[in-house]
Amino acid sequence: MRRESDPNIQMPIALTHIAEKVFAKMVNKHRDAFLSFCGLKDKADADFVKAVPELAACEVRFEKFGGRAFDGASRIDVVVRLGPDRAVPFELKLGSTRLNKARINGEWLAPCQPSHDGLRWKGNMMAILDRRFSGDVPDELAVKVEGERITLTRNWFVITRRQTLKAWKTSRPDFGEHVDFRAFDDVVDRCGGQNEFNPMIREMLDFDFYSKWFDEELKHR
Repeated sequence: MRRESDPNIQMPIALTHIAEKVFAKMVNKHRDAFLSFCGLKDKADADFVKAVPELAACEVRFEKFGGRAFDGASRIDVVVRLGPDRAVPFELKLGSTRLNKARINGEWLAPCQPSHDGLRWKGNMMAILDRRFSGDVPDELAVKVEGERITLTRNWFVITRRQTLKAWKTSRPDFGEHVDFRAFDDVVDRCGGQNEFNPMIREMLDFDFYSKWFDEELKHR
């Protein structure tokens, strides 16, 4: 019998492993409910929201900003489109630890700095979305979704857990004035609740594990 410390034991899939895809899937299915919950419905183009195939997109890359590209790892967790050329960025932080004020202020909100001999920006996603840049920079951040250039709104959202938001009420990180917060738990409740959430997760994880984890690895040997 193997001990729990055995590195060969596979741990269960955690919510944080698939959170972005889950979040985007809920938004795409429950568009009006989600936009209303976030106070964005009046800012959105109703016809566009109804017609666009995918309202939410995951792992979105930035366009150049102030003449510099961003580090390759700098991708927005989820962007939700309000119209053909506008979208709101969402940063998901669903862990249960290390979301305290000191860490966020010291690491995640530290100002972005030029790197690679001035060719790129280096900084955490929270600092980017909070517009913490050194020197003169443009007013707008932009991304590319399905080949289209889309401007990000100045306001952005942090999606976290209820217990984290409760802790932030007494010790809130030093976010700027343009950030808003929602609990992931509440998004789930507004987008179908338990009755829809569980089948959605089962469907997302219903794939051929053997082929995915072993056959693909063999192809690259």
